[in-house]
Amino acid sequence: MAALDDDVTAAPRSKAEAAEGDDAVARWWLDIADVRSLIKSVAAGTAPANWVDMLLAGARIVDVNQNTVHLVGSYAGRKGMIGARAISYWPREGHAPLAELIVAAVTDSISRDAKTRTITSLAFVDPALSVSAVAHDIVFVALSGTPVDQRSLWGVRASEERYRNLIHHLPIALLQVDSTPITAIFDNIRLEGVTDIARYLAETPELVAHASRVVQITDVNRNAIQLLGADCSTQCIGPIGFLFSASPETARRVIAAHFKGRRSHAERTRLQTFDGRLRDVELTVTYPTPPERLDVTLISLEDVTDRVRTETQLRQLQGEYSRAARISMLGELATSIAHEVNQPLAAIVTNAETSLRWLARPEPNLAKVEQLTVRVVESARVASEIVQRIRGMASQGAPERVLLDLGAIVEEALLFVRHEIETSSIGLSVVTEEHLPRVLGDRVQLQQVIVNLLLNAVQALAHGAASHGSIEIATAIDADAVVVTIRDDGPGIDPENLDRIFGSFFTTKDDGIGVGLAICQSIIAGHGGAITAANRATGGAAFRVSLPVARSAALPIVPAR
Repeated sequence: MAALDDDVTAAPRSKAEAAEGDDAVARWWLDIADVRSLIKSVAAGTAPANWVDMLLAGARIVDVNQNTVHLVGSYAGRKGMIGARAISYWPREGHAPLAELIVAAVTDSISRDAKTRTITSLAFVDPALSVSAVAHDIVFVALSGTPVDQRSLWGVRASEERYRNLIHHLPIALLQVDSTPITAIFDNIRLEGVTDIARYLAETPELVAHASRVVQITDVNRNAIQLLGADCSTQCIGPIGFLFSASPETARRVIAAHFKGRRSHAERTRLQTFDGRLRDVELTVTYPTPPERLDVTLISLEDVTDRVRTETQLRQLQGEYSRAARISMLGELATSIAHEVNQPLAAIVTNAETSLRWLARPEPNLAKVEQLTVRVVESARVASEIVQRIRGMASQGAPERVLLDLGAIVEEALLFVRHEIETSSIGLSVVTEEHLPRVLGDRVQLQQVIVNLLLNAVQALAHGAASHGSIEIATAIDADAVVVTIRDDGPGIDPENLDRIFGSFFTTKDDGIGVGLAICQSIIAGHGGAITAANRATGGAAFRVSLPVARSAALPIVPAR
């Protein structure tokens, strides 16, 4: 098949080319003899679903001009293109428009005017495609518009193919999204004077629903198909709404981040797959910014279901581990607990017996009996509170984060160990700063930390050279944190052990199992704080617990007394 001539740009070859004039950037002549029957079946509505690619694969290039060679030609140049299939060189995004216009031009036997349509092109600004039949089996194609730059479309296509291959072979689920329809929505919202986008979206849920319909997924890679439980990529292409069906709040946050102009947004959310599974995923959205293509937003999904399940199991195991340590600690404090409970019980017995004696007199003193009965009730309440504290310390309930006064936590913890301190003749100094800011935490867990540190101090003094010793407890404010410091004047910590004293199963006690300080560190870290240990210059050890001030605690509270 020969070219029309060696100078295809010298003069127009048809009415269509003449109509395009000098604005026609790229000109093609295609031989459609091999696809005549296919064109007829398209016109009759009986063509197969893949007729577009079939038509372009059957249409052969008769000739092209130099602009076409520059835009889409390979290293073989114009002569290498002649005789090739049109599908080998025509840009992918223009396959359907070209095939449809060829059918329209060939089947219109009355009007021989060119068929024209505006299309999308990687290489042109506002490109227009024009097709007309110029001979029995020859159609003329003209692509007009302003080139984006001087790069060849061949290079752009190669870059696009490399991009597609990269996306489809990355070992993470990726979705390409066209979010340009939401730009106009954002413009209207800003014209209304909206600045608090989160509140606006909460008040107008229909906007989120609309965005979920108009924002489209345009491409997915193989990992995304597998994660979403789809049969093929086509099942995933379309409105993005299904991605947020299990977590509508995520959709609002993704839209809000886009509205605020953020470069990216990431969060852990839940995903309902096409095959009915519910998965935990790490979702990351990367929004485009000029001069990037504004119709390409990338969403990556990482399946973390197994990780979340493991983390949940670890938290449960840690809770059981912590509870076992508390029960073990309560066993060590059995003498103190018995002493604490015995005091109100002894008071109850004494007051009840005295009341009976007053009632046994010939003239009962009812006023005195009433006074003693009140004391019985107060002592019983004290005993009940002690039992409740012990039950709370041994409970298996899930941690409950509430606003707490750390000074009150220290005082409650002292109730557990005060008898141990007194029977060992240990001096105790407590300095609690007034009006401490509140911290957000679990009361029982924080009590466990303070009790454990106090019990360690008592045991250190019991094994020290000193006959008695002393313990100092102080609370204070340090920047944005509330600090509790527990010091003793015992033998201190072996310098070799300072770096591993909080390690699991590390202990210096003959009968210890080394879990107490490890659990303390875990609890404090879980509260966003820190715990450290050091030796004092004057002798003894010092433990420092720091917890962040609760952000919602605008005003301090007075510690309970």
